[in-house]
Amino acid sequence: MKRTITGIITGVLFTTMIFTFMGATQTQDDSLNVIMEELDTYVKDQLGKDKAAGRFQLQSFQIERTHWHYMLDTATGELYRLEPSRSPGNAKWVLTAESNFNE
Repeated sequence: MKRTITGIITGVLFTTMIFTFMGATQTQDDSLNVIMEELDTYVKDQLGKDKAAGRFQLQSFQIERTHWHYMLDTATGELYRLEPSRSPGNAKWVLTAESNFNE
């Protein structure tokens, strides 16, 4: 009987330790620093693959608590404006001005 109780207690403690370690690793993966590092690595990899690295120029400014973001495609001369949205994931780049030269 004593061995059974000891075995059950040991099993419960072992299971608790496993869940604690699994929970700790998930929290670390969800931290802002880890997400930003993954994003930075992804962007660097994409720029390394892209032949047009450095092609886009971004300009952001603020007038009376209104933020404006513009992006110039230096290869085509097209100017885009970031159309704001209530949720950041729904914002879209809208063509503001076409190029003033022939390619």
